[in-house]
Amino acid sequence: MKRYELKNAWYTIDELSEMSGIPSHTLRDRLRRGYSVDEAVKVVPTHDSVKAFCDASLYTDWVGIPMEELHHNYWKWCLQNGFSPITKQGLSRQIMNLYPMLKTIPTKRGDRCYRIIRLRG
Repeated sequence: MKRYELKNAWYTIDELSEMSGIPSHTLRDRLRRGYSVDEAVKVVPTHDSVKAFCDASLYTDWVGIPMEELHHNYWKWCLQNGFSPITKQGLSRQIMNLYPMLKTIPTKRGDRCYRIIRLRG
């Protein structure tokens, strides 16, 4: 099992995941893309609008809907509540960081939506 050095100690991906709260598949992907271990375990701060939107909703309501629709709902919610919305890709990333039990899956091209939210497992 491969180990990674962080602050003069060696850890497995699972240990780094547990320490940082970042899913292990995300850490593997970041390391594969050339991030240093320090950069890979950094948690991106959640945008205020995303945190407030998540607090006002139930993530279980998002299961089975296209990411496009979720972003549209988020965008309308931001305008109604005085927040500045972020991009669809940014929203997707932050939601997946906040709720590691969720994932997006691609759908067939040509059906207007390219990602649908699902529960992991």
